[in-house]
Amino acid sequence: MKNKKQRTFDADKTYQSSDYTSQDETARGFAETHEQVSDTMAEGTIDRKASAEKREQGEG
Repeated sequence: MKNKKQRTFDADKTYQSSDYTSQDETARGFAETHEQVSDTMAEGTIDRKASAEKREQGEG
Protein backbone atom coordinates (compact mmCIF):
# COMPACT_ATOMS: atom_id res chain seq x y z
CA MET A 1 0.00 0.00 0.00
CA LYS A 2 1.27 3.45 -0.86
CA ASN A 3 2.01 5.90 1.87
CA LYS A 4 0.44 9.36 1.96
CA LYS A 5 3.49 11.05 0.41
CA GLN A 6 3.37 8.79 -2.67
CA ARG A 7 -0.37 9.36 -3.19
CA THR A 8 0.17 13.12 -3.11
CA PHE A 9 2.93 12.80 -5.71
CA ASP A 10 0.70 10.74 -8.01
CA ALA A 11 -2.07 13.33 -7.77
CA ASP A 12 0.34 16.13 -8.69
CA LYS A 13 1.79 14.33 -11.75
CA THR A 14 1.11 15.63 -15.24
CA TYR A 15 1.86 14.21 -18.69
CA GLN A 16 5.41 14.53 -20.00
CA SER A 17 6.52 13.35 -23.45
CA SER A 18 9.19 11.20 -21.81
CA ASP A 19 6.40 9.16 -20.15
CA TYR A 20 6.19 6.90 -23.22
CA THR A 21 9.57 5.36 -22.39
CA SER A 22 9.39 5.61 -18.61
CA GLN A 23 9.89 2.61 -16.35
CA ASP A 24 7.16 3.98 -14.06
CA GLU A 25 3.75 2.38 -14.65
CA THR A 26 1.89 5.56 -13.72
CA ALA A 27 3.90 7.63 -16.18
CA ARG A 28 3.25 5.13 -18.99
CA GLY A 29 -0.45 5.25 -18.10
CA PHE A 30 -0.43 9.02 -18.44
CA ALA A 31 1.21 8.72 -21.86
CA GLU A 32 -1.34 6.18 -23.07
CA THR A 33 -4.29 8.19 -21.75
CA HIS A 34 -2.88 11.38 -23.25
CA GLU A 35 -2.60 9.69 -26.64
CA GLN A 36 -6.18 8.37 -26.46
CA VAL A 37 -7.58 11.77 -25.51
CA SER A 38 -5.57 13.50 -28.24
CA ASP A 39 -6.84 11.03 -30.83
CA THR A 40 -10.43 11.53 -29.69
CA MET A 41 -10.14 15.31 -29.76
CA ALA A 42 -8.61 15.22 -33.24
CA GLU A 43 -11.24 12.86 -34.65
CA GLY A 44 -14.34 14.06 -32.84
CA THR A 45 -17.14 11.77 -31.80
CA ILE A 46 -18.26 8.72 -33.73
CA ASP A 47 -21.67 10.37 -34.20
CA ARG A 48 -20.08 13.40 -35.82
CA LYS A 49 -18.00 11.17 -38.09
CA ALA A 50 -21.09 9.17 -39.17
CA SER A 51 -23.01 12.39 -39.91
CA ALA A 52 -20.16 13.70 -42.04
CA GLU A 53 -19.99 10.45 -44.00
CA LYS A 54 -23.76 10.57 -44.66
CA ARG A 55 -23.51 14.17 -45.87
CA GLU A 56 -20.67 13.21 -48.20
CA GLN A 57 -22.80 10.40 -49.62
CA GLY A 58 -25.81 12.69 -49.99
CA GLU A 59 -27.91 10.85 -47.41
CA GLY A 60 -28.57 13.63 -44.99
